[in-house]
Amino acid sequence: MPHSVSTPSLPTATVAASDALSRFSAGILFLTLSLGLVLPKVAGAGFLLLALTAIVWLTRNRAWHLRGLHASERLLVLAALLFVGVWLLAWLWHGLDADGRQGLGRILRLLLIVPLFLYLRRIDGLAAAWWHGLAAGALIAGAHAWWFLLSGQIGEFENRAGGATNPIYFGGIALLMAFMLLARISDPRLPAWARILAAAAVFGGVSASLLSGSRGAWVAAIPLLLLFVLSFGRHLGKAWQIGLPAVFLVTTIGLNLLPQINMDQRLADVAREVTTSLRGQPGNGGVAERIQMWRISLAEIRQRPVLGPGPGVFEQALAEAVEDGRASPELLVYRHPHSQLLSAWLHGGIPGLLSLIVLFGLPLRRFWLMRSSSLDSTQTMAWCALASIGMLAVMALSESIFERNIGVIWFSVLLAGSLGLMTSERRRELAAPVQRSARLSVIVIVCNEADRIRHCLNPISGWADEIVILDSGSTDDTVAICREYTDRVEQTDWPGFGPQKQRALDRASGDWVLSLDADEVIDAELKREIDFTLAQTPPRHQAYTLPWLTHAFGTTLQHGHWARAPLRLFRRDCGRFTPAAVHEKVVLEPGCKTGHLQAPLHHYSYRDAAHARAKLTGYARLQAQERFDAGRRCRWPALAWIRAVLNWIDNYLLRAAFLDGRGGWIMSRLTAAYTLEKYRALARLGRG
Repeated sequence: MPHSVSTPSLPTATVAASDALSRFSAGILFLTLSLGLVLPKVAGAGFLLLALTAIVWLTRNRAWHLRGLHASERLLVLAALLFVGVWLLAWLWHGLDADGRQGLGRILRLLLIVPLFLYLRRIDGLAAAWWHGLAAGALIAGAHAWWFLLSGQIGEFENRAGGATNPIYFGGIALLMAFMLLARISDPRLPAWARILAAAAVFGGVSASLLSGSRGAWVAAIPLLLLFVLSFGRHLGKAWQIGLPAVFLVTTIGLNLLPQINMDQRLADVAREVTTSLRGQPGNGGVAERIQMWRISLAEIRQRPVLGPGPGVFEQALAEAVEDGRASPELLVYRHPHSQLLSAWLHGGIPGLLSLIVLFGLPLRRFWLMRSSSLDSTQTMAWCALASIGMLAVMALSESIFERNIGVIWFSVLLAGSLGLMTSERRRELAAPVQRSARLSVIVIVCNEADRIRHCLNPISGWADEIVILDSGSTDDTVAICREYTDRVEQTDWPGFGPQKQRALDRASGDWVLSLDADEVIDAELKREIDFTLAQTPPRHQAYTLPWLTHAFGTTLQHGHWARAPLRLFRRDCGRFTPAAVHEKVVLEPGCKTGHLQAPLHHYSYRDAAHARAKLTGYARLQAQERFDAGRRCRWPALAWIRAVLNWIDNYLLRAAFLDGRGGWIMSRLTAAYTLEKYRALARLGRG
């Protein structure tokens, strides 16, 4: 039984904004972002200095543990460890040559994402350094690119501005900074000078990217503009949601009309080179060279697709292709196939490819969910993270970003920085006092819950404007205990979960309704987030999901299907409960939008393993009856076992319940047994 409630998504040890360490970290972060594109070694030095500071601080404060992380944050840490681990295993399996030893150090730098993220999420006051660093970085990159052009400079890449690195990363990161700063232009909370500065920085970043001639980054431009409209832009007025991307496009097209900028010709060259290569004719240009390298890579992968041909094979195959006349001699300067997807597959086979997809996919999922946050600064930082991963994922299609130090550095800084600052900004916003502008009713249905109903009602007593409780025939002290907290207690019959919750909803009078079960506990963090959400006039969405944090078998379960986020908070006139006897849900009226809160709803579903088995068995039989009444049948007994096995695989492996240790193992077995019983019961009903 719960005696206290933890708040796993908020860290305990933090550094205040006034602390010297916070100011030092802010300064390093600002210099890294503002000068990293134009001054050699600055980005790498800033990244390593921040990572070293993080390691020392985490060690001194014994803060290396992953407790306190949101489940998706733990998965991101796992994704970084998994990717590096797969590459290390590939080197052990295939052997390590001289180039491989150099690449080993580069890949190991990705591990610094973990301490950097764990550190930045605990530092207050870094948001200003982040935003000013992005604005300064885009402005300085733009000024450098224009100087490079107007002064007639000729660099390593002829008339293409490359800054401190090469045009691919200079142009790609400058454009990414411009995209991230779109959120600042449309932020009504900012003073006019800050929004004008952001607009100037967007112009600078776009200019730098166009003058660099970096085509790969511009492939991501239209998808990122659409992403802006569908995610961050959803909460803006139509003028900003549509107008800002339109102005961005018009500005880009206008700049491209200048005779000094030839991005249109470079993009036209892409189509020409692709067409020539598809016809089997030799072609000149970066795209034609990449296509040759991709064909060589795929030929090697086809021979050993599962574990991959291994490190060093690409260079050998490339040399043989040049010797045979199948590739241009100019390609011999390359040591990687200019595609991170192919690099991962070459090095680590299918495991390497999947680990790369996970490394990009998990952050995208995390940041996509945060687009529906009710916290303004948190949501703005989430847009930065979403744009970063989206841009780098597109660049990874035509560039082996982890085969270069600069790619590892910028990926690590942008991922760890945006994710860490998203957490610290959320902490700052939730600490501000707010007052709900809407009345909140909490509805609870109960039956024989005397041993735990106090834990449910204590936190909401005096916080909710109204508590409505329906009891369906308790024989213990449940009703008496409930009347200590509210006079809105009624006793009824039992029509099923859905109809009973609808009865409670019909009795509520608040503008908004929070539906709780007797085994659920709301903590201080979730109350603050709900207060913040309902203080908005009006709230951005008409309903919100609340992530479950299940406590069972002596542990906390953050992964698996039981870690889902049910819809529990909604405007009273927008939602109703389905009439299902079990596993009811809230359905919304057409046009109502759903947001996502991050603070967890603590779920103490099972008193012990015996209670879990009994409860799940009862649910299984109710579900079977509902499916039978709806015309569903289970005609093959083996189907029940197949479904159960797939359920276990889904929870324990795919949804990472193994990260929850013994509790995850027990829960995965119990839900697999629930699935088995559900389909067995359905089969029995079918036999009559």
